[in-house]
Amino acid sequence: MSKCTVCLMLSVVLAGAGRVQSAELGIGDQAPKLDVGKWVKGDAVKVGAQGGGVVVVEFWATWCGPCIASIPHLSEVQRDYGPKGVTVVGVSKFDEGNTQVMVEEFVAKQGDKLGYRIAFEKEPNTYDAYMEAADQHGIPTAFIVDKKGRIAWIGHPMIGLDRALDEILAGKYDLVVARKIFDLKAKMSEAWMERDFEAVLKLADERIVIKPDDTGAYRSKFRVFLEELDKPKEARIAAAKVIELAQRDADTLASFAGELVDAEDKHALNKMAMQAVKRALELQPENSDAVIANFQVLAAMGQESAAIDWAARSLKRMKGDVSVLARFARVLSTPKRTDRCTALAIKAVDLAIKAEPDEALHLSTKFDILAVCKKDVRAAERVGTYLIEKAADNASLLNGFAWNLLTEDDLKGKFNELALLAANQCDKTSGGENWMFLDTLALAQFENGAVKEAAVLQRKAIELADDSPAVEELQTRLVMYEAGKK
Repeated sequence: MSKCTVCLMLSVVLAGAGRVQSAELGIGDQAPKLDVGKWVKGDAVKVGAQGGGVVVVEFWATWCGPCIASIPHLSEVQRDYGPKGVTVVGVSKFDEGNTQVMVEEFVAKQGDKLGYRIAFEKEPNTYDAYMEAADQHGIPTAFIVDKKGRIAWIGHPMIGLDRALDEILAGKYDLVVARKIFDLKAKMSEAWMERDFEAVLKLADERIVIKPDDTGAYRSKFRVFLEELDKPKEARIAAAKVIELAQRDADTLASFAGELVDAEDKHALNKMAMQAVKRALELQPENSDAVIANFQVLAAMGQESAAIDWAARSLKRMKGDVSVLARFARVLSTPKRTDRCTALAIKAVDLAIKAEPDEALHLSTKFDILAVCKKDVRAAERVGTYLIEKAADNASLLNGFAWNLLTEDDLKGKFNELALLAANQCDKTSGGENWMFLDTLALAQFENGAVKEAAVLQRKAIELADDSPAVEELQTRLVMYEAGKK
């Protein structure tokens, strides 16, 4: 059971897809009103005939890494498409790690870098009306509402949003085709979950018949051929088609390059990755995904000096872009990178920390660099302790941090006291009634030798979890605690 605080980033295969049988809201349906409790930034927005323009409604949270990574792009969307009548709204709902105060403080710290309207809701009225009704279960997820108040597009804000807006504003967007594609995506989602990969391929081909330039369908075929059916030749054919169709789409090229690149290059895809990233940089030299992917490709192709030089030069250009610095630090800090790249990773994350000293996610990245890459336990402990102090009110982040310390292969057994400190603070912040947090605290107590306390906490976690599918796993750990040994 993963407890990572970084939210689920919708995969290319599942982006925009729900379970078509249960979805009550789909493409072409009238969009629900934005029934939020508080407009944190900007004036209230109405959708449909009352609003008079196109509205992008995106759902996010302050603890969600991919959501934060999407902020610069959504700000660009507002800047570039605002004069054409498009309004971007980010809607964030309450949870223990995403309170109104947290959202307000986060938005205030972002300042002008977050260039669109933000709403917060204590009761998930809008979230349920959009996300639950459309059977969407991962954030960030964005909805485009057209001028007539109809849902025109649903998906990840970094994958296909701009293209859909271009077609909608040009009057070239076909809602009937979009509905068919959306429903096929939903069926593909189910086929993936059922591991029926022949069905996935068949549905992808149906999408291509309806929309021949559907890069998402070819990306799905690529993943099936490469990862599930062990057909590298067919995978390369699908990859080549994605690159061919995306020649004017820097975002798709950059993200696909990151998907293709492999340090071992077992399937001869790195040259394709280089082709994709070069074209992305030609289209948009400052595209952050392309900048990061270029480093990955150079390093994977053995051009270590060129990769390091690219990273160093890129850092100079990125000083004002904190979210990209933090992402770049994570890429630079993989254990396989050289000490020189680790130094660059530290430099990148320190720049991010300097710009946002209270942002715990930057501290989490620095902890990983020190603990996993540099293997400097003492330095990592200092950063981890500071992280817990800075994230004292963010129960979800503390829980994920503690859980990773206790369970990740590179970390477990080395930071048990730090994990207990984080888990105790998480329990205090959340009020001691969240079964997932109690489960983490119980494991932290057990790993620190408090066996009886661990068993007591685990029983309470099981009681609170009630009929959750996780109960069986919780009970397995309780047996271990009661036995007093692993």
